[in-house]
Amino acid sequence: MPDVQKAIQAMLKAIHTPAGGRPAIAPRRVVCISRDCGSGGDEVAKLLAQRLGLEVYDRIVLDRISKRLDAEPETMRAIDASSSQLRDLWLYSLMTGQDLSADSYRRHLLNVILNLGRSGGVILGRAAHLVLARSGALRLRFTCSPDVAAKRLAATEGLSVDVALKRADEVNRARAQFVWEQFRERIDDPRTYDLTINTDHVADIGKIVDLLLEAIDLVGEPAADAP
Repeated sequence: MPDVQKAIQAMLKAIHTPAGGRPAIAPRRVVCISRDCGSGGDEVAKLLAQRLGLEVYDRIVLDRISKRLDAEPETMRAIDASSSQLRDLWLYSLMTGQDLSADSYRRHLLNVILNLGRSGGVILGRAAHLVLARSGALRLRFTCSPDVAAKRLAATEGLSVDVALKRADEVNRARAQFVWEQFRERIDDPRTYDLTINTDHVADIGKIVDLLLEAIDLVGEPAADAP
């Protein structure tokens, strides 16, 4: 097991260990959503959170990491857009005296997501599906084919199909790179999700949410002998 995964398990155990000796399941519902650009994952997150009475956590993850690191929000947004910039944070740290190393960033990322997992909510991206893999969270992946994503972006944002296709590809590559560099996991590995939904032929987001409201009650802590 990678060192990062061992660290996650140790932090989960440290949060709260009841009499049974297992990490406590979050007291409120937690949903982790990973999504391809243009797949409709953001829209599902908003509607699902509304139906469950939960908050959607997207930029707030970055805001909390920025606060913990005492760093400029612009720096965190740059890291969020391209995790390869984590390699260059040593220069920023040298100039400011702040600890913005890749290890420090990862440590605070884990802490922020674990804390959000305890309070409940719908967490978008940031590899939350890996951090909260054994917390009882429902882990979802939304995907779609490139041409469908391009048509959706072109229609909603007034872009040409070619520009939309390029933008979706850049966003998806950045998200996949972030997950790989932080956790050495493939963002599209089906084994790291409870449910993966291809939205190519889905027009009604409400019906997806209805499905998820039923699925969320089926997810619990993995059995001790589960892989």
